[in-house]
Amino acid sequence: MKPMANNVALALSFFICLSFFPSLNAVSDNKLVNETCQKVREKDLCISSLSAEHASRDAKDVVALGLIAINVAANNGSNTTSFIRQTLLESAELMAPTTEQNFEDCSDNFEDAMQELDDALAFITTRDFKSMKTEIGTAMEDASECASVLNQSEGKDMELYKKTKIFRQLVSIVYDIANMLAPK
Repeated sequence: MKPMANNVALALSFFICLSFFPSLNAVSDNKLVNETCQKVREKDLCISSLSAEHASRDAKDVVALGLIAINVAANNGSNTTSFIRQTLLESAELMAPTTEQNFEDCSDNFEDAMQELDDALAFITTRDFKSMKTEIGTAMEDASECASVLNQSEGKDMELYKKTKIFRQLVSIVYDIANMLAPK
């Protein structure tokens, strides 16, 4: 094959591959995600986190996005819970007593928040948006308690603080979506 033919074949192959992956070009082209995320406090995080989920491309309404947002927050919370447990398991003896206590307190807060996210998931699937909103509000309070402990005491751990902040923002997105579904 001639070099020109190789280049044409390569370019043709590239464009054929791109046609099979339209989602690569449509990360933020989802109208429902963009419209919904414009109504939340954490707009950029909302757009990036929901658009990154394949299921958001098939979402037909705000309820579907609410389900996706709960799953995104729950996955993040699960990862943070694992980080807390692993840190306590590997480093508890090296930690200052205040830091260890902060990790234990945050572990309790995250366990509670994860349960509340599970409850919210059950409520949104039964379209009980008012109860969903209540559970998400409580999950936000739990995350805020962890952040408050980390922010006020001498045993502050920056990595856990950053993870908690992101979790709070993701839960805030869910709460804002819950407000859209159950405004009062």
